[in-house]
Amino acid sequence: MRFKIALAQVSASERKRDNLKKGVELIRTASERGAELIVLPEQFMAYAPIDAPASRYVGLAEDVSGDFVTGLAAEARKCTVHVVAGILEKSAIKDKVYNTVVMIGPDGRVISTHRKLQLFDSFGYNESSRFEPASALEGAFKTRLGRMGMMTCYELRFPEMARILALQGAKVIIVPTAWLAGRMKEEHLHVLAKARALENTVFVAVASQTGRIFTGRSLVVDPFGVSICDAGEEEGLAVTEIDTDRVARVRKKLPSLEHTRRDIYSRFSPVP
Repeated sequence: MRFKIALAQVSASERKRDNLKKGVELIRTASERGAELIVLPEQFMAYAPIDAPASRYVGLAEDVSGDFVTGLAAEARKCTVHVVAGILEKSAIKDKVYNTVVMIGPDGRVISTHRKLQLFDSFGYNESSRFEPASALEGAFKTRLGRMGMMTCYELRFPEMARILALQGAKVIIVPTAWLAGRMKEEHLHVLAKARALENTVFVAVASQTGRIFTGRSLVVDPFGVSICDAGEEEGLAVTEIDTDRVARVRKKLPSLEHTRRDIYSRFSPVP
């Protein structure tokens, strides 16, 4: 199956209303350019500085059924497209929220919700001081465009997550990010995205924030580890085509998933 995917590489505002308006415009533009799946980056709902108090995040957070997701869903339904977006979701934990990614279907309904499992406590940043980690992996899910999975930013550094999604049948793994800039960081982003795609013979699509402290460099990698789209560092909408039938063609040449020694690895970590 072939379909166009749009990566929205943008800088989120501190104002939710502005981001919702921008998101609606991006969905509309991507649809006009033929995209059936639009990916908005991690924490697209609102930007908050690294040193902002936890109360700032709590004040911004909404339920998945809140106004922000509902607004994006209305445009997704209007354009009959799939939309992925990063939000700040309310949690029951005092002074903490979830770093959440939602997949909205072309009927406007939420298909899947991925709460970030692996929090970014690295490079001097302490994400766990304001975010609550998920207690379970959402897993792969069915869409009209094929079976997919979602990860968030730092989780690219954890190969077991992508492997589980691939073993559950995902042919495309969507990764919204707000990848921090820094020495070697762009290289890390691209190496990790290519590795997750190649080792699992799946498509990996990364949509990153840009500007401020973020790298940009959104990309799509095919199942053979080939980058088929690189959005550079400026704001914009990068559209490319995904052919999910290529997954089967690559796996015929490179059946690494089929060769996975589940009888051995499952002793150390559950493998589907």
